[in-house]
Amino acid sequence: MIKREELRKFGLSIIIALALANFLVKPLQTRLKEAESMLNQLKQTYFMKRELYERRLSQIKPKEREEKKLETKDLSMLYPQDWSYNAIRSKLLKWLTAKAEEKNLAVINFELLEVKKGPEVSEIPIVLRLRGDVKPFLEFLKTVETAEKLIIVRNLEVTPSRPDFTINLTLSVFRREM
Repeated sequence: MIKREELRKFGLSIIIALALANFLVKPLQTRLKEAESMLNQLKQTYFMKRELYERRLSQIKPKEREEKKLETKDLSMLYPQDWSYNAIRSKLLKWLTAKAEEKNLAVINFELLEVKKGPEVSEIPIVLRLRGDVKPFLEFLKTVETAEKLIIVRNLEVTPSRPDFTINLTLSVFRREM
């Protein structure tokens, strides 16, 4: 028969072993949950970038269409020559800020880049920095895509920042020069 003391020692060693296992497993579980959260954020970012990439691929025009002259419908999507660059920037920034706030995105700041003047069309680039979740940002991009004037997304950077994302967006609008 097993002596009472041996049984007590055995029970105590099992309790100690379970306590040690608990202290080892709990931190690993929290690390696993953090890694899973980061993976979900990276997946959201990947899907958003993939959607933007596919959208950009669908916008690439064949060479035949590029050789044709601009039609009046296309020209209406550009700002007229009598608008100043600052007036265009001001109107665009007000519109973008309003649309971002509608989608619960916080505008961190913006940067007005140098105008790229051309003989027929000038490009007016703006950098916009936003903070928020991915889904409202995708809705914001759809709104930008359907604007009455042509707005091109030149660059997009999405970086995770707890608990949401920081988004750097370079946009360009155009003014007729003819």
